[in-house]
Amino acid sequence: MPYARTDDGVRIYYETHGRGTPVVLAYGIGGNADLWDVNRDALAAEHRLVLWEPRGHARSDSPKDPAKYSFARWTLDLRDLLDHLGIRAAHVGGLSLGAGIATRFALRFPGRVRSLLVTNSSSAAGLPLSVEHLVMRARSIEITLTKGMDAMAEFAMTANPNVAARLALDPGAKAEFYAYHRRLTPIGYANALRALIAMDHIADELPRLRVPALLIGGDRDPSLGPMRVMRRRIRGSKLVVLSPASHFANRDQPQAWNRAVLAFLAACDAAIARRRGRARRG
Repeated sequence: MPYARTDDGVRIYYETHGRGTPVVLAYGIGGNADLWDVNRDALAAEHRLVLWEPRGHARSDSPKDPAKYSFARWTLDLRDLLDHLGIRAAHVGGLSLGAGIATRFALRFPGRVRSLLVTNSSSAAGLPLSVEHLVMRARSIEITLTKGMDAMAEFAMTANPNVAARLALDPGAKAEFYAYHRRLTPIGYANALRALIAMDHIADELPRLRVPALLIGGDRDPSLGPMRVMRRRIRGSKLVVLSPASHFANRDQPQAWNRAVLAFLAACDAAIARRRGRARRG
């Protein structure tokens, strides 16, 4: 399996598909690269698609020290992955946690970002989490470390509104939630949750973004409110709301998600090509 090694020695799993301008995506907390399976072929037909798993997730390393996890550290992991692949600039994004990482990357390394793709993410908006959300995540850490990942999957399906909305649309997704929780190590997932709880609040920094930004939300997703805040704060950004769709909009509405993303990427790449053409002529 392909890995990149970070500057602090952690192995990051990634996979590449297709050719073209690079698109680099990470999934939400607890997820893995396989959860893009319904989008992979469409994106790879036109782009060099890089799917990666942040530390603490699935095939990437899961350090035991909680201090080795934060959005700042995940942002540097993305930098190290691009360096490993020799990618100077890419379309970066993800779903939920993955989009939160990509947004912070765009703020810290704007010259390396062709565009920003945000799907169903409150962490990308960087607003303080609600008390209810904090309590749910703290309880998730306790269950993960004391009862294991099957118990955590069962708790998520009843207590996490993001998961419950997905199951309401597709009851068959229950097996999917068990499967991806079983690919996690308890310490990696617990430490990732700790980093999510302690995330930096970047909402006031969003107006600094000057890259094209596509925001995709689900009409039944609790993150839609924070994403509307992002739409107001990022100049020129576009919000697409899919329906019916939960927090897992790329899976609830894969064809609509693919169409929106591919059209956005094509427009961004065409605009970049025009600017470069004018620069050469000038």
